Amino acid sequence: MRKQHFPIIFDLDGTLFDCLELTNQTLPHVLDSLEAKYGDRIQIQRFSRYESFLGRVEEDIFAELLPGANKEVLEEAQKLLIDIEYKLIPKSGKLFDGVEKVLEGLTAKGHPLFIASNGSKPYVHKVLESFSLREYFTGVYSAGEHQTGSKNDLVGHLLKEHSLSGGGVMVGDRHSDMEAGKVNGLFTVGCLYGFGDEEETAGADVKIDRLEDLVEVADRQGKGTF
Repeated sequence: MRKQHFPIIFDLDGTLFDCLELTNQTLPHVLDSLEAKYGDRIQIQRFSRYESFLGRVEEDIFAELLPGANKEVLEEAQKLLIDIEYKLIPKSGKLFDGVEKVLEGLTAKGHPLFIASNGSKPYVHKVLESFSLREYFTGVYSAGEHQTGSKNDLVGHLLKEHSLSGGGVMVGDRHSDMEAGKVNGLFTVGCLYGFGDEEETAGADVKIDRLEDLVEVADRQGKGTF
């Protein structure tokens, strides 16, 4: 692989896909369904908004929302979430500005593109399908499909499966994305337009205010060294 064709790995939510309102709709739906079925037999932790759960694996989300729940209830919650998300993704989610243009441009320059998301396999693939993005990606990796407990492990698994070494770029809006990039020897790009902020992306090698800026960052990296 020529150096200018280094891989670029994207987080999904908060980086390519704006799921803010989707999340604030789906999680209450799940909790309502469980409350209707189990009543006071389960404990439910509710919030006015749920964006603080963005970027976390589903097991961790429901461990906090359903404290003390047994394995069966937690698994039911995850299945309900998938069903509800599947219906609402096309209606309540949207891409951030410039996503298709940037992915098309990076692909044209020869970069293999990947997704590494903490979401479930059905969720990730439904987003890509609903917004016609699948064609841009060499590989799509989700924590739900690969049963990884952290973004570090997921990105490491991706790199190993594709025999990628010698540099690459990790793009995301959360601390977990920056950490995963660093642990796996990648140049990290922190997205300030997503759900993270200056603190979340403190460890990034560079930060961008809009996704379109990634093209210039990638061009500079292609001329330099990792």
